[in-house]
Amino acid sequence: MNKTKFIEELSKQVNLDVETCSKINNILEHNFFISKKNKDLIISCLIKEIGVNEEKANEIYNAAASILTRELKDKLLHPFKGQD
Repeated sequence: MNKTKFIEELSKQVNLDVETCSKINNILEHNFFISKKNKDLIISCLIKEIGVNEEKANEIYNAAASILTRELKDKLLHPFKGQD
């Protein structure tokens, strides 16, 4: 999944516009995403940068994690899918 598709999928899941999801993607790219320690940092950045409450920031974080986990699992189970 490329960056554009990730942003579009995130936009659908969290009901935010693509521009806001692009900002979210930038926050995720600048922080190590898969660390529990950084989850709090990412959530606080989301609250500060895009002006959401903690509940919405958690929802965004969990949706992004879900998308990435699903794509990673799909890539591991089907490594040649989509390659012609």
